Amino acid sequence: MSAAALIALDRILVILVAVSWGFAGGHLLLSRAAVREGRGAARRAAWWSAALVALALLATAGRLATTVALAGHGWWFAAEKALLALPLLLPPALAAAVLSLPRLLRGHFGPLTLIFPLTSAYAAAAGVVVALGMGYPLSPYLSVVLALAVLGGAPATWSMLTRTGPPGRAWRVAGAVVALSALAWSGLSMWNARLPSSLRLASAGSVDVTALRGPADATRVRRFTLTARPAVIRLASGRGVEALTFDGRSPGPPLRVRQGETVEVRLRSLLPDRGVTLHWHGYHVPNGEDGVPGLTQNAVREGGEFVYRFRADQPGSYWYHTHETPNRALQAGLFGMFTVDPVTPEGFDEPVALHTFGGALTVALADAPPADGLATRTLSPGTPVRLRVANTDNAPHTLGVSGVPYRIAAVDGLPVTGRTLRDERAQLAAGGRYDLVFTMPSRPVLMSAGAAGLLLTPGVGAAPAPSAGPLIDITRYGSGGTEAPRRFDRSYTWVLDRLIALRGGVPRLSHTVNGQVWPRVAPALVKQGEWIRFTVVNRGGEPHPMHPHGHHVLVLSRDGVKAAPIWMDSFDVGPGEVWEVALRAGNPGVWLAHCHELTHAAEGMTLHLAYDGVRSPFALDGHNHPE
Repeated sequence: MSAAALIALDRILVILVAVSWGFAGGHLLLSRAAVREGRGAARRAAWWSAALVALALLATAGRLATTVALAGHGWWFAAEKALLALPLLLPPALAAAVLSLPRLLRGHFGPLTLIFPLTSAYAAAAGVVVALGMGYPLSPYLSVVLALAVLGGAPATWSMLTRTGPPGRAWRVAGAVVALSALAWSGLSMWNARLPSSLRLASAGSVDVTALRGPADATRVRRFTLTARPAVIRLASGRGVEALTFDGRSPGPPLRVRQGETVEVRLRSLLPDRGVTLHWHGYHVPNGEDGVPGLTQNAVREGGEFVYRFRADQPGSYWYHTHETPNRALQAGLFGMFTVDPVTPEGFDEPVALHTFGGALTVALADAPPADGLATRTLSPGTPVRLRVANTDNAPHTLGVSGVPYRIAAVDGLPVTGRTLRDERAQLAAGGRYDLVFTMPSRPVLMSAGAAGLLLTPGVGAAPAPSAGPLIDITRYGSGGTEAPRRFDRSYTWVLDRLIALRGGVPRLSHTVNGQVWPRVAPALVKQGEWIRFTVVNRGGEPHPMHPHGHHVLVLSRDGVKAAPIWMDSFDVGPGEVWEVALRAGNPGVWLAHCHELTHAAEGMTLHLAYDGVRSPFALDGHNHPE
């Protein structure tokens, strides 16, 4: 069974275990009271109680088996179960099987019969807390609290079961102390989890991010001005959508330059209710040009401006978008395409943006409004075609090309050498780009992405059916031309999960990294020139397209299967998957890294890479919200 299926099964079992032990314990207490008062048949009540205990034991055995199976996929998937949840549950559950069940079958409801199922119920409840609020790695503090709660509940329960009179004053005082301590601990934890009104993430170092900027003097400069403002955009169908735009359009104006030129973009804002920045997705700009509010600059407010400058040394397909509250602002339209050409493009060479407007997936080319359905272009047979497809949505999209064999010539802007595909499809991660290349035949060709697509036609012939072939594994499709390093200077593990965490001082269901939420996730500390290995583990039920700013990563393996290897800047870690990637620390700065399903990033799945000796004067505050 796959790790993803086992994770889903374990989530069901942890609730089933808690419910079954809770019902068993509750039925035992009610049956004992009824028998002692002479109500009901002791034998029938005992048999029902025994059946509930047996059901709880079966559920416990199932969770034990699931934990063992998960451990076979990696310790990250089983650690808190094997080290805390099951050690608290298995001893009383085993005692319930050995001591309680035989006594119940004989109709006994004494303290020795009840104590073990009741203690198992406490441990099962603690297991729910572990599953929903801890994850990996274990929290020593919370582990001790849960262990004390279960171990302290057992003798307290024994005392109540063997007591013949009303509870004494000492027990009432002890109960009040425990309740007040729990309240105080909860309140103090929430108070300490509050974020200050202004938080600087990298306040120490000798190099300021404001010094890490593009060239101030250059001879070949391409200048652009982008103005962020709200507008109603028209889709190809004529439907109007209220959007946030650059220059009144979304996608914003396509920026296309020649390799070696210096790019200068003046960003202005006419947004009345929010700030805006420009992040150059996938491009290795100097850190001060990265457009992350609170980390590399302050967000541009209404009436303000910011000028970005960098050399276009890195050819390929990229895109730009705001990084101020991007989950709302980017999805509302603040994005555009950015292309760097090494030579003059040949044939039909176009950026293609996939984006959802008003619930409809659209396909946008540079010279037309987004098509909510099928965009169409007429091409002559023999025309070289390069479709630079970018997924600007939060979710992955599956791409297919039907009507002609094709290749994926580049992934996330960097060239790959791979085989020709025939009706096979590829899943494109949120934020990712594939360059699809082929020669236009004498019949129509369809690039499909779900319900949307781009039809290229020579003017005659019917459109082919959307591709329905198998999905390729992009990590093994083609090589990026780089050998994996033989040794690493540092290694980090990012365990991605869905837990209840204190976010802004309030317990909320969150997307976590190593059990923490942004900005409390520990940064990855690196030095210039180092090779860093990251092991990225997805313990949740949703894919996480991870995106480190300012760098590509070299994919080494996926679920233990060696990759091509291939360079990517947005790699989709599916449920239950384990990716190993390598990062070359060659771009000094303080860099954001996050899930590009931007809802997940906003709910905590964000961290940063901090180069040794680099500081930032900017702060997360009421005006800067990078996620």
